[in-house]
Amino acid sequence: MHYLPLLFALGLLVALHELGHLVAARLLGIHVSRYTLGFGPAVLTWRLGGTEYVLGAVPLGGSVRIQGMNPHEPGLDPTDPRSFTAQTPWRRMLVLLAGPLSNWLFALGVLAALYTSGTHVVVPLTVGTINPGSEAARAQLLPGDRIVSADGVPLESWSEFVALIAQNPGRELKLGVERQGEPREVSVRPRPDERGEGRIGVSQQYVYRTHGVGQALLQAVAHTGNLVSEGTRMLHRLLQGQQGIVVANPLGMVKQTSGAAASGMGAFLRVLVSLSVALAFFHLLPLPSLDGGRILFVVFEWVSRRKVPARVETLVHAVGFLALLGVVLTVALADVRQHLGRSAPSAPARDSGETGVREPSDAGTAKPEAAIDFPGLMDAGTFPLAGDTGD
Repeated sequence: MHYLPLLFALGLLVALHELGHLVAARLLGIHVSRYTLGFGPAVLTWRLGGTEYVLGAVPLGGSVRIQGMNPHEPGLDPTDPRSFTAQTPWRRMLVLLAGPLSNWLFALGVLAALYTSGTHVVVPLTVGTINPGSEAARAQLLPGDRIVSADGVPLESWSEFVALIAQNPGRELKLGVERQGEPREVSVRPRPDERGEGRIGVSQQYVYRTHGVGQALLQAVAHTGNLVSEGTRMLHRLLQGQQGIVVANPLGMVKQTSGAAASGMGAFLRVLVSLSVALAFFHLLPLPSLDGGRILFVVFEWVSRRKVPARVETLVHAVGFLALLGVVLTVALADVRQHLGRSAPSAPARDSGETGVREPSDAGTAKPEAAIDFPGLMDAGTFPLAGDTGD
């Protein structure tokens, strides 16, 4: 049942994104013929200011129909001053940017409210809890230890530490640690989890604080900036092949974030913040059929003063949409196969003779259901997620 609040909230975030496009278009005098909240048969329909508003039977997601956005719309007059195609490039860009901006403003507002009311904030690169029997416990790491380097390389963020541990299962790493102001060195050997990623069984430390309104806004801006920065680094790692794309799959996202819904409203709101920023970030990627891809065409027209033929732009967006859909389906199917493989009965593990007593690969390091596995986007912020192991 915890999946339902998350799916509903995610649908509202998508609807909010489309609402941003609608508001910007209306403010710039562009005609919006229809706005739909949800999908399926229409349950409720009304008109306001020349726009038809429709409530679908399934209130998940949303869509907006802006006049001229589809250049092949029947009966479209490209010279109509209320048409999207008749607008100057900067006005069209404002409409396209309004969707991601609405998601960012939502995240900013929720974060500011949480900071003002009081919440847990991160202590940078500091160990919070250690799982008994984990590799961190064997290395005698202690709560309060500050991780400053790994194999002599300085660390800048906890997410960088998480990625380093994940990428080195079974390999001994030497961690530079500050304990009560004194430097020391410990050796850990990350243990592979069920996906083969390294884990040592630690979580990041948090403390409870309240902030004034001004400071809360500054913290909220910094928090969303950290999320975008980590998302960029994650994308870079994906493009370099350093991180599997399955880690950010839709099924895993729904499964793991749904646990936060059971952990309280605070944890759930923090999940929504990260999802909202991720949605804005995703739509700004310069890919066909996304806002970022459409913005590229507008920038090209603005710089070259030559308009891309409508047929070419439509074809690029159509092919891009099919490619994105194919990637999503491929990743989702890979995740389904992975989960089915885990649930299939297997033969008892035998002692290989190489390490003596063989332990389960995830002993003491398994993440709770509420731990969010969006590398970069989830662990870069200043809010803890319920049960986050962050190791």
